[in-house]
Amino acid sequence: MADSTDQSAKLTESFEAVVRWCEDYFLSASGSGTPLGPQFVRVIRAFGEIAAASADSLAANRALRLSMLREKVEAYLQGFMRGDLAGESSATLPEPSQLVQAEALVHVQDRGDTPWRSQLTECGAAGTGRRLEGFSLRVNPPVDGVSLRYKAHLSVMGDTPWVDQGDYCGTRGQNRRLEAIWIELAEGADRFDVYYSAHLCRFGWTGWFKNGQMCGTRGEYRQVEAIKVFLAAKRA
Repeated sequence: MADSTDQSAKLTESFEAVVRWCEDYFLSASGSGTPLGPQFVRVIRAFGEIAAASADSLAANRALRLSMLREKVEAYLQGFMRGDLAGESSATLPEPSQLVQAEALVHVQDRGDTPWRSQLTECGAAGTGRRLEGFSLRVNPPVDGVSLRYKAHLSVMGDTPWVDQGDYCGTRGQNRRLEAIWIELAEGADRFDVYYSAHLCRFGWTGWFKNGQMCGTRGEYRQVEAIKVFLAAKRA
């Protein structure tokens, strides 16, 4: 048992060294436009978890854990091939607006509606396995000439129509998972950009998307578990 533990510790230490090197590299290369850097680091970390779990032959539920980790890696690799979950790196994001902010409310499976959350605050239940079934957004404080609209992709139902800020987009209690979101400025697009990210089942946090880009998946049975959103002044 001691040999197994030592081997697992050595593998974990080796992979942590690789991960640290990757993080340093992608941080220094962020200015050259490397949006897949954070996703690559996640893949390396997942392989490190697989190595540690494989070495620990006495761990309970080892086979189940390995299966879940391999599924996670497959999800990451699918993201690489699609290229549609990378989004923009946090390192290149603009400063969030302090004058005008975006707030979010979501409906979490079995828990109901959350309170309104301030911008950049995680809204939902990331990592719990509980799906989001709908959401609502608003600008706070209200400002003339600045408003949001948004839509979603729901399991079985498909894409919803665009919804105006303050209105609810999705379902409640119908067991329909939210799989993708789109957010844009209905008014004020000449002054602000809206950025958003989603936590996806068996994937983790996507990169940042903005101004009506799709964030999430269609037809992959991959539920959204949390979202983050913020407004930023338009870059010069």
